[in-house]
Amino acid sequence: MVNAMLDARQEGDSYRRVEVITGERRRRRWTSEERARIAADSFEEGTNISEVARRNGVSRGLLTVWRRQVAAAVAGKAQNFVPIQIGAESDGGRAGESECISPGTDEAL
Repeated sequence: MVNAMLDARQEGDSYRRVEVITGERRRRRWTSEERARIAADSFEEGTNISEVARRNGVSRGLLTVWRRQVAAAVAGKAQNFVPIQIGAESDGGRAGESECISPGTDEAL
């Protein structure tokens, strides 16, 4: 083995041989449906993210990226402000009002 490595070198420490590996791509292409299903599995209560990743043949880091993408998409769809309705009050409208002090007086309005 050592001789084979030495044979592959020239005097200038550069390689004479280049090995080209051909064949199928190693990178798997995941469809949006597959990503969504795997990410949804990882969000279930009590689920271990590493186990979900191993079960589906995905690296834990890639699954974490998908989970962040899902969380960002859900947060983008969620409302930032919740509409409220203020109803009429039964005691003349003064309940819950904060006290205001006028600049020239010492008593509450």
